[in-house]
Amino acid sequence: MLASSDSDQSPVNLAIRLSLFYASYFLVAGVLFPFLPLLLEARGMNPLQISLLMALALWLRAAAGPLVARQADRSGDSRKPLLACAAASFLVMLVFYWAEGFWVLLLANIAFFFAYASIGPLAETISLRTVSAESGYGRVRLWGSVSFIVAAVAGGFALDAQGGLPAATIVTLLLATLAILIIASFTMPRAAAKSEERAQAPLMTLLRNWPFVIFLLATAMIHAAHGVYYGFSTIHWTSVGFSNSTIGLLWGEGVMAEILLFAFGSPLVRRMGPIGLIATSAALGALRWAVLAMTTELWIIALVQLLHAASFGAMHLGAMLFITRAVPNAYANTAQGLLGGLTYGAGLGGGLLLAGWLYGIYGADAYWSSAALSALALPMVLWFGLIWRGQVITPREA
Repeated sequence: MLASSDSDQSPVNLAIRLSLFYASYFLVAGVLFPFLPLLLEARGMNPLQISLLMALALWLRAAAGPLVARQADRSGDSRKPLLACAAASFLVMLVFYWAEGFWVLLLANIAFFFAYASIGPLAETISLRTVSAESGYGRVRLWGSVSFIVAAVAGGFALDAQGGLPAATIVTLLLATLAILIIASFTMPRAAAKSEERAQAPLMTLLRNWPFVIFLLATAMIHAAHGVYYGFSTIHWTSVGFSNSTIGLLWGEGVMAEILLFAFGSPLVRRMGPIGLIATSAALGALRWAVLAMTTELWIIALVQLLHAASFGAMHLGAMLFITRAVPNAYANTAQGLLGGLTYGAGLGGGLLLAGWLYGIYGADAYWSSAALSALALPMVLWFGLIWRGQVITPREA
């Protein structure tokens, strides 16, 4: 439900504002995820330390995201905390110019991800209150994927052109993208809930609902399976002789497949529904990771990167569709906070920690653990579908 100050805006105007925000938010991610491991490696961190630094920070997200989102549900306003988190992300990133040693880097990572990771769930709530989850959402969200590609590919070519980038240069690039994010955050629609719709016990209501809990477990397993990819694919592909520009293109290709799903997948989303989308993500995710465990042939890797549309894109669209169908508007921020915290935070954090340990011992064979996690998530998704049956969560379950 839009606040009065936004109620007179045309749907096209609102969609453009959301698209600009997603483009700026994922511009940061396009620098952060491919190149943060390289920054940490340049500061003397080994694979296990890199995975610990990233995993512990993401686990904090499991607590931070729901707490920030819960407050947004109680106040009925998602925009003010979003602005505060964007500003805090920029300020904390300044510390990385001087951060040295494991413990200092850990504290800086925790503070940064506390702020940055809280932005996503708040933005998703604003978006799903403004556009349709079945059609309009994918078309605004895809601009985030476009900017991710631009950042990842441009970063790869910059690394090749310069023969590598100093850690301080990577920090500068992150600060530049975070500044753009702050500006874009001011353009977000307010999309506040009506006062009578504000939630009273959002966390307990959702966590006492079994279909919602199993949904979180299944999506957390699917996203945890990305741990080796996010944490060590750049390092692994560099070690087997791929150029930085090639690696940037591989990252970009995977996200391009995701963009095509977001742009043209509305009929598929309506036909498959939340369960079909998330189950497909689990099954094709297992195939993706198994192939990456078995080969370093560039053409095969390029082909299997297209499955990013399934392993991440289909899961994300399915999750958004489930929340809009099963969660009342008053609980939307908290639901997004729990999804962000437990799936994209704790789930991926656990996957990164496992990845650091296994990659340090087995190298690319660590991808077999990713394949197993995705495969094990499939029966969990089917169980969730059997017990949900389309019901809407109500406060009576608290």
